[in-house]
Amino acid sequence: MATLKLSDDFYEPTCSLVAVHCPMEAYRLAYFLNLHLQIGLRRTAGKEPNEGDMLSEYYEWENRMEETVWSLIVNATRTTVSSAGNALFPSDVLTMTKYLIPEMKKVDYFLKIDNAEGYDIDRQIVQRINKIPRIATAYEVDVNQLKSKHNLIFL
Repeated sequence: MATLKLSDDFYEPTCSLVAVHCPMEAYRLAYFLNLHLQIGLRRTAGKEPNEGDMLSEYYEWENRMEETVWSLIVNATRTTVSSAGNALFPSDVLTMTKYLIPEMKKVDYFLKIDNAEGYDIDRQIVQRINKIPRIATAYEVDVNQLKSKHNLIFL
């Protein structure tokens, strides 16, 4: 069976990405981002929390006036897998961690802004995010430098 792959030239990102280091839960971070940035992030409809699903905690807001889409995405998801019957000790429980952007494992959340040409990301938005209590740091990430930028296509 033939395998088709996307070439690197096919996907040209038109988004800005802000990495956020923060120990808060996603819903609290979404609340504080809404408060400080005057945006309206909401959990996507019909998406129930599911263990191990990358998009189980996915918040989105569409700004129709500026034609941008803001998304708050959790970078790491942890799943527990019991190896009943497959292992020497059937009570073994393994915890697997999956990352949206594996080369940035220390980042807790990503704020993705689609169609963000003209936004002054590094000056205004990042400064406002860094003023939120309990956020360690936030900074802009160059999407073109990421090896796994293709993971951002369907978000």
